Amino acid sequence: MVTFFKTLDKYLIRAAMAAAISLLVLMTAVSFFQVITRFVFEQPSTWSEVTSRTLNIWMIYLGLIVACRYGLLMAVDTLISHLHGRARVVLLAIISIISIALLLIVTWYGYEMALRVKFQALAGLRSPFTGKNISISWMYAALPIGALLSAVAVLAHLIEEIARFRSGAEALIHSDRVDHIV
Repeated sequence: MVTFFKTLDKYLIRAAMAAAISLLVLMTAVSFFQVITRFVFEQPSTWSEVTSRTLNIWMIYLGLIVACRYGLLMAVDTLISHLHGRARVVLLAIISIISIALLLIVTWYGYEMALRVKFQALAGLRSPFTGKNISISWMYAALPIGALLSAVAVLAHLIEEIARFRSGAEALIHSDRVDHIV
């Protein structure tokens, strides 16, 4: 069972990272298109700014999942790096609990916001399949989805750190974690 969850974790994190990278490339292309149409052809597109913004929001929340999973968020880690053993794990547990609580609050309010704006449309965007307006809820859905998956990722990271402590292994340094992703 543990092997199943580790495999699932590995593939979900890789999928989130691949999606975030793909969205970055797509957002860059859409932004470049926007600049060309606006300043070269002097006919700005109606959809590119909104699309670029939406891709950026989704990219950030998908990247947050990966950062939370491997403990790569920006932090003042002077205290953590000087602690060892049980004290380190206790501090990481406190930080993780606070992070999870904050992410669950973002999940709740993001879900509420996505529901609240479901009848509003993204400006300048229409579905290429139906021709109807696209709900702005698709943009706001990044908040609850990204925050909830990030909370799970923080929990997975904490469990991994506790298991590493119990086995007597040293904590990974940041460069080892980055190599671990790829």
